[in-house]
Amino acid sequence: MTKKDLIEVVAQKAKLSKKAAKVSVETFLNEIMKALASGEVVKLSGFGTFKTKMFKAKTIKAIGSKESKKIMARRMPRYIPGTKVKKMVK
Repeated sequence: MTKKDLIEVVAQKAKLSKKAAKVSVETFLNEIMKALASGEVVKLSGFGTFKTKMFKAKTIKAIGSKESKKIMARRMPRYIPGTKVKKMVK
């Protein structure tokens, strides 16, 4: 499913115009991204939890090469599925 598909489903189910559904979906996604960017945890009951995880800086060696590469510390988003999602995906 793409974002466009999701917008069409929201428009049909909520009986909204595609333009209003697009604003709704994009606002929803943008608010989740803003919360994650500020370090907040986003919990959607039954669906799951979005949060960020900090990874330490490390040095790795390339396979078949003497060169080593340094990977900087970074924060990455993570998703933990909720109970309803786990049951549906089984």
